Amino acid sequence: MLEPTAADSTAQPANPTVQATYIHLEPAKPASTSVRKLELLLLLTIAIGPYLFNALYVYWYGVSEQDLLYVRVRLASGIIHEVSSLALLVYILFRQGRMLRHIGLSFRWLDIPVSVGLFVLAYIAYYLCYLNIYYLHYFWTQRRLEPWNNISSILGTHASVAAILFILINPFFEELIARAYVMSEITALTKSVYVAGIVSIGMQALYHLYQGVPNALSVAASFTVFSLYYGKSRRILPVILAHLYLDAIGTAYLYFRHH
Repeated sequence: MLEPTAADSTAQPANPTVQATYIHLEPAKPASTSVRKLELLLLLTIAIGPYLFNALYVYWYGVSEQDLLYVRVRLASGIIHEVSSLALLVYILFRQGRMLRHIGLSFRWLDIPVSVGLFVLAYIAYYLCYLNIYYLHYFWTQRRLEPWNNISSILGTHASVAAILFILINPFFEELIARAYVMSEITALTKSVYVAGIVSIGMQALYHLYQGVPNALSVAASFTVFSLYYGKSRRILPVILAHLYLDAIGTAYLYFRHH
């Protein structure tokens, strides 16, 4: 009969205490230059491409007054598009081992007064640019320049929940993607914050062409203020807030003019 063998003397005594196991997630390795270029192109194609196409189409062919149902559907589509694009931005940053704070999104109480200052400077830049364009147009053609007043085809003829949501989301969409991310990536690729600023401003001006060339150039002046501040401070929240003030006040004024 076989007798049981002796227990292995090297075996550790059983420990009745269950020890917790912690899993430490290693940060993602920095993406290569080619991957960062591809991800930048991917995000811009998805996020900015439709707006750029729409702006060029409206600029060349114009747009008529749309019925209220169509405007609401387009607003809902725009909200989904911008939220999805922001989610894609977060995912791309996560893949690169980064977060939104790495491109300048964090809160400080000082951001609020700074945003008011940026709003004032951006409005002055817009006004002076538009004023120069207005008088140059008048001296050249002897005709007054008609201001852009087609807000009803974008946001409807009066305030709505969808319009308010769009106005609240859009500054985050534009400034986080077209300013903070684009400028960060272009700066990393070219080693020049000035090139990054020019690319960001030019891209934003292009997808505002639906407002006409005078307005597109004037908003580019405002965006120049934003790009200079971001390039210097690397903080994007004051820019987002200033953009929000401009959009909210500008939309309220255009609604008032429409009525």
